[in-house]
Amino acid sequence: MSTENNNLPAESKPNAVTTRRIKKQETKSQRLVRMAKRFFAQFGTAIIAVALVAYVFLQLMLNVSVSLDRETATYASITERAELEAFLFRDEFLIPEGASGTDCFLAEDGEKVRYGEDIVVTYSNPSDVEIQKRISEIDKRIDILERSSLSTGASTTDIALIDEEIDELVLSIIRQVDTNDFDKVIREKEELLILMNRRQSLIESESYGAELSALTNERKQLNERLSGESVITQSPKSGYFYSTVDGYEAAFTLDKLETLTGEEFEALSDATPNQSLISSSSGKIVLSSTWYIAVALDKRTAESFRDGTSYPITFQYSNNTELNMKLERRITRTDKDMTVLVFSTKQMPEGFDYSRCQTVELSTVTHEGIRISNSALRVKDGVTGVYTVVGSKVVFKKTTVLYNYGSYSICKIPVNPAYPNRKDVAYSSSTELSLHDSVIIDGDEIYDGMRLK
Repeated sequence: MSTENNNLPAESKPNAVTTRRIKKQETKSQRLVRMAKRFFAQFGTAIIAVALVAYVFLQLMLNVSVSLDRETATYASITERAELEAFLFRDEFLIPEGASGTDCFLAEDGEKVRYGEDIVVTYSNPSDVEIQKRISEIDKRIDILERSSLSTGASTTDIALIDEEIDELVLSIIRQVDTNDFDKVIREKEELLILMNRRQSLIESESYGAELSALTNERKQLNERLSGESVITQSPKSGYFYSTVDGYEAAFTLDKLETLTGEEFEALSDATPNQSLISSSSGKIVLSSTWYIAVALDKRTAESFRDGTSYPITFQYSNNTELNMKLERRITRTDKDMTVLVFSTKQMPEGFDYSRCQTVELSTVTHEGIRISNSALRVKDGVTGVYTVVGSKVVFKKTTVLYNYGSYSICKIPVNPAYPNRKDVAYSSSTELSLHDSVIIDGDEIYDGMRLK
């Protein structure tokens, strides 16, 4: 049989049977289970990623945001000032008018004059006044040049020594300006000019002979031009000359100041100038460099001032010039909440305004302590304090507010318990706000003991 099959044509041979695995049909429920598993696997991964990002963000917020809103607690001193009405008193002597005509003053306001010194020339011809002013300028220039000459009065011709004297005078003038001793500044300014003239003469090998000769000739010609009559008035006293008479010289005397009462102080504002004094005087001599002011304060504020102590007082009428004035005495009223304080000084600044009634500023109270922003102040368990950063930890420190101004406060400086009788500004307390503490000025959800890192 096998032989017969082999002899059959190829196309008539039976086909070989081929087999393959048939995929099992997936039910609907199985498909849903598979999709659910895939969904929850992906969702879980997303949840873990979101949680990780949130954790990292939270850590960054805790470690960075608070540190950006801090300030350093620093020392500060704030002085309160009161604006007051002051009445001015000086020891003055009026110069009687010498003659009718136009006065030409030979001395400048505030210049110290001697008894018997020529201080005023009264001319019948008004044009002579301008001539006399120029003559006075020439006289002063001649005096300086003569004292600058190396041939008269020069103590040395050594440039090095002159430079040393110039340096000493410059430093002295700076010190006098700082202490408002302008009377001495004027005297030393003239000495400085003379020394600088001498130095220039030595360097350039020149003298002032030609200039002196020209000034002398000009002075002679001006004297020949004086055509009218003149009357010279000499100083009746030694003191400081002032050309202006305000008419209050009889009302604001030192004798009246000595017996001044509270009621009389209030009446000073109603005083009027005496016109007869103005018309019959050619100026006045201030006999002493000491002058006084009287101001009124409420009794509580006045108690903080001590007799014999000097206080800075600012004079608004004199470009806010500040003078140190000593408290001489006080006048207390029983019927009103008022105390009159009388201050004195020997300082007489050049160009100072000696108006009888003027506005002054007086420093009343000084607050000193630790300066912080008001936004840093917190209240914890009824205690006022601030949150500070110590290392990586937030620490609440209590404090006492002494004074508030604007957006800042002045707080009490803690005292070292080891030295209770000494104010040690370098002491750093672990429980009270101290100098140089790092203070948190803003931030939410801050608490004592909070870790920043």
